[in-house]
Amino acid sequence: MTPDVSVKPWPLGVDLSAYDALLFDLDGTLVDTMPLHGLAYAAVFDARGYRFTMDDYLANVGPPARIAIPAFAAVAGMGEIDDATIAALHAEKKAHFKTVLRQEKAPALTASHLLARHAGTIPMALVSSGNRDGVEAILETMAWRPHFGAVVSGDDVAQGKPHAEPYLTGAALLGVAPARCLVFEDTPVGIASGLAAGMTVIDVTQAGVIHRPGKS
Repeated sequence: MTPDVSVKPWPLGVDLSAYDALLFDLDGTLVDTMPLHGLAYAAVFDARGYRFTMDDYLANVGPPARIAIPAFAAVAGMGEIDDATIAALHAEKKAHFKTVLRQEKAPALTASHLLARHAGTIPMALVSSGNRDGVEAILETMAWRPHFGAVVSGDDVAQGKPHAEPYLTGAALLGVAPARCLVFEDTPVGIASGLAAGMTVIDVTQAGVIHRPGKS
């Protein structure tokens, strides 16, 4: 994909008049909870006698937990794991994450400024690969839940990012045509998901970079 860089750095330089809805990823886009998720998974694997680093987490995060956890287990040295083990690891991680979230302050990121700025003026949806419990815990901690007309978690879709389903689901819940949606993302799989859904995507990690569907 070839990004369009002929725009001013977002968010102030982005003209929202061409869009009927804003769709946001959560971790790494609105709030920097990625290290907290990594710490939670590290604690889970450590308790089982395996080493799992932040680099391991960042290199494999993106897809829903049911896909990501086997990858985490592989790099931690557990080898192939069955569905029961995936479920157990996931449950343990969720418990650890809630504890870490209470103990650590997760900083809001630049894109989060758009939430209050456009509240009540343009529909907004959250589209995350995270599990529903974790997503709701973050939204409650950050007091962001009222801003979103729809929340899509990794538990709500059959195909996670980079598939189009997560963002198509968010648009459908808002009742907005995908082509009229602007997505804010921070990872290649998230950007690919938004583009696959036929949406325009801003890469929040690169000022002024906008990816448009159909460009290669």
